[in-house]
Amino acid sequence: MIVYSMTFRFLIAFLCSFLLLSGVSAWAEAPKPGFVVHFDFIKNASEGCALVDIAERVGARVINLVPPAHVWEDPVSLAALDAIIKEINRRGLSLIFTRIDAAKLSDRSGSRPYYLYNRILNEPGRLPNGKPTVEFFLATVGKDGYAEWMEEETRYYAEHYGGLPNLIGINLGPFSEPFSAERCGFLEYMEESRSYEITQYTRYAEKWWHGWLSAHYDDVSSLNREYGTEWVSFDAIPLPLSEKDRRFERADLAYFDFARSLNDWYIERYMRCRKIWHEVSKRADVPFILQFNGHFAEKIVMGRPGHAAFDVPGWIAMADALGVSLYTNNGYPDMGHRSILATVNFLAVARDMGKSVFVLEGGNEAPNVTLDPVELAFFGSVAGKLTPKTYVYEFLKDKFNEKYTQNPGKVVTAGGTIRPKAFSALSKLFTDIESRSISPETPALYACFDSLSSRGNAQAGSRYAALFDLAAFIPVRWIPKGHESLMRPGIPVLNSDGMVSPVNDELSRLMSNVPGLDSEERAGWRKDVLKAIGR
Repeated sequence: MIVYSMTFRFLIAFLCSFLLLSGVSAWAEAPKPGFVVHFDFIKNASEGCALVDIAERVGARVINLVPPAHVWEDPVSLAALDAIIKEINRRGLSLIFTRIDAAKLSDRSGSRPYYLYNRILNEPGRLPNGKPTVEFFLATVGKDGYAEWMEEETRYYAEHYGGLPNLIGINLGPFSEPFSAERCGFLEYMEESRSYEITQYTRYAEKWWHGWLSAHYDDVSSLNREYGTEWVSFDAIPLPLSEKDRRFERADLAYFDFARSLNDWYIERYMRCRKIWHEVSKRADVPFILQFNGHFAEKIVMGRPGHAAFDVPGWIAMADALGVSLYTNNGYPDMGHRSILATVNFLAVARDMGKSVFVLEGGNEAPNVTLDPVELAFFGSVAGKLTPKTYVYEFLKDKFNEKYTQNPGKVVTAGGTIRPKAFSALSKLFTDIESRSISPETPALYACFDSLSSRGNAQAGSRYAALFDLAAFIPVRWIPKGHESLMRPGIPVLNSDGMVSPVNDELSRLMSNVPGLDSEERAGWRKDVLKAIGR
């Protein structure tokens, strides 16, 4: 995991507090603070409406509502959803739908079924070593019924709720945290390789892979020439395990293509659902949001060069709007600050492209939900430079199946009692979020990215990953292919081939020779890069 010193952590906290409390020249409307109202927080409609009341009293101006999947099949859950939406509307709060994967309300047997995870995403993913993924990463790519589910949900919400005047955004399924959640979870850390690895070594993804190959190669002979193999059919080709898989002479090409096939699955799903959303809802003004987790950056930094096939700068260019989750966690030596800083810098190009950014959820877990003032200040300020439309804190209430007896960072207990310290701290934070003003940040470095430039080029893939490492320290601005007009003069530009313009021989040399992440030279290399940029 990405590590930096405790001193740096407290310096960050001080700067966060300064940004929250100081008045820097305003240039955009302040974010709307708010809470998640998740069906896993409630037992009935009354509890849901009561949470909306508490949220508004704390200072919320927006509610991120997480309903159950296939809510239309359960009259009790559907009635609760409509009641909560009515209460949100009555109070004049803005509304966002996300995930759409919660448990339904209790049936006659008292159970709380999860339609999505019981019926569709009900198998673990697989790592390249053949072992199952951890419980929160599942088989998703090509999984029977998953694509159909996404489209059904999108169409239902477009038809029934798309006309709500206070609706400001929606996402669902894999479009909420594609690298970090059970709804997609492309990459998981594997101790054997000390790297983040692809999680989709499943028969479903293999079927998708074979179809992708047949669509991209005229015949298996041309594929064999490309990969240096002797397969007799597309269906015989296994999922490449790494850039050194001995079953392929050019395993680097095969592995990149496998990752690219997953990338293409994701793009197809997003484009299809977005099209349904806008056509059915007739709401061009309500974006179909693509949401990253703040720990995304670490997965690229500690991943494989071939993971550059996930064309995430291209995703930003494609998306209606971007979302981000900002969870800090004691599973990271630095609580995850460094990865979050890098991910926020990665998303900054969205603003340059005129796209809205939403902070959709966040808080601090250790592993229970805490009320650490340092972490709360970090959460409430780190994405300020994105001038987000919303700034949503997740932890409004204990879940019905709560794991921890103590959650000082959750505003309401499972029994409905308000925790005064959390109420007060969040109320103050929301006031600070609305009153702050932060000027736009000038990039220190532009990085022009063409995903295909890393195909068969491990150095380019490693350089791409290293940029996410640097982005924790300086504002690197990724420029998706075809959007070079966004760049302003006077800022160095790193091109896909590693060369820098205007000419900067030292920076070009450094970016063409990136030391390994675990090497002793990496820290010195980072300092030299910052010096070459003039930082």
